[in-house]
Amino acid sequence: MATALKLSAEPKRPNVRMLDIDQLLPTADNLRRRITNGSVESLAKSIAREGLLHPIVVRPHPSEEGKWEIRAGERRWRAAKLAGLAQIPAVVRRLDDEAAMAITITENLQRENLHPLEEGRTIQTALDQGQNPKQLAARLGKSLAFVLRRASLAGLTEAWKDAVFVADSDASRLSVAHLELIARLPSETQDALAADDFAAIFGRGFPTVEELRRIIDDGLHTLASMPWGLNDEGIEPVAGSCLNCPKRSGKQPVLFDHEDLPADGSVSPTDRCLDPSCFDRKHAAYLTSREASLRSDHPNLRLVQVGYQKIGNATTQAVGDRVTRLYQLRVVKKSDPCGTPIMQIDGPKAGALLHADLGDKTQRNGPHANSASATEGGQPGRGTLTLAEREDRLSRRRQAFVVKRVEAMLREFTAEAARKVMGDMAVRSDEAARSFDPLSLVLSFGTTTRFDRCHDEEAWEQFHKRCANDPTDRAVEALMEVVQIWARRLSGTDLKTARAQARDAGSIAAILAIDLAAIELEAEREIPEPTSWKVLREQHAVAEAKKPDSTDMPDDAASGDTGSVGLPAPDNEEAKPCSTRSRRSRRKRGKRSRSRS
Repeated sequence: MATALKLSAEPKRPNVRMLDIDQLLPTADNLRRRITNGSVESLAKSIAREGLLHPIVVRPHPSEEGKWEIRAGERRWRAAKLAGLAQIPAVVRRLDDEAAMAITITENLQRENLHPLEEGRTIQTALDQGQNPKQLAARLGKSLAFVLRRASLAGLTEAWKDAVFVADSDASRLSVAHLELIARLPSETQDALAADDFAAIFGRGFPTVEELRRIIDDGLHTLASMPWGLNDEGIEPVAGSCLNCPKRSGKQPVLFDHEDLPADGSVSPTDRCLDPSCFDRKHAAYLTSREASLRSDHPNLRLVQVGYQKIGNATTQAVGDRVTRLYQLRVVKKSDPCGTPIMQIDGPKAGALLHADLGDKTQRNGPHANSASATEGGQPGRGTLTLAEREDRLSRRRQAFVVKRVEAMLREFTAEAARKVMGDMAVRSDEAARSFDPLSLVLSFGTTTRFDRCHDEEAWEQFHKRCANDPTDRAVEALMEVVQIWARRLSGTDLKTARAQARDAGSIAAILAIDLAAIELEAEREIPEPTSWKVLREQHAVAEAKKPDSTDMPDDAASGDTGSVGLPAPDNEEAKPCSTRSRRSRRKRGKRSRSRS
């Protein structure tokens, strides 16, 4: 201790004065966020043994007379007090605020154990003082990207900074790369991430940098695909245009690794909005304006959501509960008489005008609520389907359901046959192979007599010959080929109608002993008949009851021209198609027949 006091009392350095330790006060501008008790205690023990070897830097306190403000060396001052020193060596300088901050910055950047957050705060302070980023990077021996990314750490919210400095916490395990990703976001976005996703991030294991990047990117929107004009300042007057907004990644190309920025200053394909709340407000304002514009020409306009993601609160308030899922609809051409105008409210095509067949669920609330709604002259309105047409459409949907089920059973059959063959081959001997009957495999799915219903007689005869001449696995392969032929026919492009597919599905079901009736009942349960059809049938029955007897009607009335609306067409009259596809087909067939002639 005596040696330490002697070294302190007789400093060998010029411009160093011995100052009373109680006259020294820490600066309010200290860039160091934390000074741990452990580090101070360790330094105090060293000072007690060897004395304070490096003086601190002070200036006259700007507000308290007779006091000194510590500009560099606050931790050494605290350790000296803990070691019991009455005086410590200090370099006294007359400094203004700018020069004093420069000394603090330099002293912090030269420390070896500086935490990345403290380093980022120091660099950001230096940039705020007017230092050139490139010159600062050269002085530190670092790249410009390193300096800017470290400086971005100063933008972390207090919630994140506090979490990082909590010992043994999950946040304290975050690397600098994790923190730089979070610090790029605006403060409100950081708070939302901490509140909504912070627990989820660590609940499923510590995330990698790429995993965290994906979590953040999922909450941001790509600007290049936005439907509104990015230079439009009127859509959200307070925020201004997206093109000039500082809260987009293109304004910080070094931080976000943008290498594809256009030379004209417009947005790049990877440019993202960093303020989701502002984006939601602009999105809602655009949809409101777009809906009003379209509804003037399309009074029966419906709103449609494409994705399953939760839309923003602002958008929810703008559209209310007037939204239908697009998967419930069938998009059609504008010229289709079944088409109803719809507006998409999400995705890159938000605000786009489409046309869709709304079907029975949504048409009940539309201008053609049921097929009995007539226009002037007793003719069906545009987009109205007769009951017979609706029943035909329902029948086609059920037939498609049956076809898909039979296709699935075919795939299961061929897979199970292959498994059975491989299993049998693995355990039986050559002698057993000679007596192997491949038809035993067929019996598990149906008898051979049922194969007589197969229309491809040549393929079936080939199968019989192989069974007789080579009762091995090749015969089973031939059986599988037969089934695969039917599978291709079932789902082939040469089958144009659902009825043809359903007919082939019935043949295959008979071959494989599939209970087709049970599948048809399942189709009726999965695709039920709308309850509104009961009312339509009652209206039909009333209309039929009011018809005069055919013997009392004129010839033209008895011919079947009833002029009824929304009722099934007579058996000898083709129902009006719901699209122009059939007319096009007839024209094409006519052209082909003329070309042949």
